[in-house]
Amino acid sequence: MEAFLEVAAKGSGATGPISYRAGYRCVETGDVICAIELPASIAESTILAHSGLVIVTTPDGHIVSTVRGVEGGDSIVAEPIDAFIARSLNSENLRMEEATVADLEILLQRLNYSASLVSETIGQMANSSKGHF
Repeated sequence: MEAFLEVAAKGSGATGPISYRAGYRCVETGDVICAIELPASIAESTILAHSGLVIVTTPDGHIVSTVRGVEGGDSIVAEPIDAFIARSLNSENLRMEEATVADLEILLQRLNYSASLVSETIGQMANSSKGHF
């Protein structure tokens, strides 16, 4: 016998699964011995209650997210930063976020500052005696 948790047959809504099915099944046959259906909000909050999400950027400009405290929570390279920015600037997303020109100007300032930090670090590394930082 083995425990299982899977997305229920009801499928997914706009933001993810509607519900999960949890229970026990026979290892040899795969037959379900008993199962209950749980709303996604209950299952997900219970699973994630003692875990954490860590998001970092890699030196080559990828966004990596890691779930800590959940078995099998391996690192996932989400996407390059430029693809993430492009996706966030799509017109539908901007409309839903009610973004203003002022918001986008602040974003541009932060991106320019970030780019200057990268340029400065490249200069420091290039000027180091052995090329190691």
